[in-house]
Amino acid sequence: MSLPLKLFLATLLGALLGLERESSGGRSSSTAVSGIRTYALISLMGALAGVFFNSQARNLFLVTAITVCGLIVAYYVVGSLITKRSGITTEISLVFTFLLGVIVMTEVLSIQIILALLVVVLLILSMKARTKRLMLGITPQETESFISYAIIALVILPFLPNRGFHLQDIPTLVTILDGYNIHLGALATIEIVNPRKLWFIVALVTGIDVFGYILGRILGNKKSFTMASFVGGFISSTSTTQSLAQQSKRSPVALVHTLLGAAVAANLASFFQVFLLVAPLNPQWLVRLTPILLIIIVAAVVVSIFFLTKKQPEATNGEAEKAGEQKRIFSLVSALKFALLLTSVKLATKVCLAIFGQSGFLISSIIASFAGLDAIIINLAELAGKLITFKTAVLTFVLVNATNLLSKTVYSFIQGNRKFAVKFGAAMAVIIGSSLVGYVILF
Repeated sequence: MSLPLKLFLATLLGALLGLERESSGGRSSSTAVSGIRTYALISLMGALAGVFFNSQARNLFLVTAITVCGLIVAYYVVGSLITKRSGITTEISLVFTFLLGVIVMTEVLSIQIILALLVVVLLILSMKARTKRLMLGITPQETESFISYAIIALVILPFLPNRGFHLQDIPTLVTILDGYNIHLGALATIEIVNPRKLWFIVALVTGIDVFGYILGRILGNKKSFTMASFVGGFISSTSTTQSLAQQSKRSPVALVHTLLGAAVAANLASFFQVFLLVAPLNPQWLVRLTPILLIIIVAAVVVSIFFLTKKQPEATNGEAEKAGEQKRIFSLVSALKFALLLTSVKLATKVCLAIFGQSGFLISSIIASFAGLDAIIINLAELAGKLITFKTAVLTFVLVNATNLLSKTVYSFIQGNRKFAVKFGAAMAVIIGSSLVGYVILF
């Protein structure tokens, strides 16, 4: 860009930041001096400092930078004495505005990144009222929950080994079994556990609880559970469903229908994911599978809306008091139990696949569906129209999807409230029934 255009752009970006600050009404009119003109001038001064830097006039650059920083410090000191405030959001935004002008002029970053930074800063500054509502009433127990999750996801997870441990890795096991003339064969290479994958399930389940809680403080429980669950369903609908099942034990009866609607929404996301998995691998099979998928999606949407719009039962006084006292955002023990349960199911699945092999393709696929559908769908997409017919591939999908949904119901009985599990099972039965009827009619 030419020099005049850079100066204009820097001034414009500073004015946008000033517009947000002025519209937020952070200070009373008697003390507010930082608005569109102030921010535009500071950004322009940053651009001029950038001109001095590019021209090797480093002394002028330092004088300009020190002058602006000195004015911002003085502004903070005077403002603190007058308004008795201690926040420095406005001052930090002023420093950022000056740096923005420097960056525009020196072209250290591309214009796309500069605009992205501006949007992020505007978003952060505009969230003042929402963050106040979010922080209002947060207890020490809830703060401990946030810190605990940070430890789970940011401290423990990255440092766990991302490698699988197999039967043959158990010290002296192969030697002992050989002594009894027992040979593991293909079972020796089966992965028993991968520490990072195991802990990732724990982080995912607890993370959905934390994400849903934060959205709940901003949007309300019904919207937050549905949004968080739909997003979580693209990652793991099984883990998301079990997170909601665990919440059904800790939440009042009045929230059961909301949790059920959110759980169905999580599985709805997984059905959309099938399109993304199959389309690049086997478009021809996707064309034949689409009618069944649309039937399943419509059934899931109807069931989810039914639960979300259903009138909630009134919570009893005891339940209301219990909910009011409930500040624990997630249960680490429950998440760990589910992770171990899912890992055990996956291990059993791998053993069965090793025993049955490709000769028992349908049986192996149904067994594997207890652990998840992604690998099965990819396998079906690669085989459909080649080693198996399109019709057989569609039938296999319908059956493994039914088994997968039933397995989530079983997990819900283990992890959640009985009322939640029963109604979730009925919802899954509706979706399974619609897929079977659709297959019979269409094929």
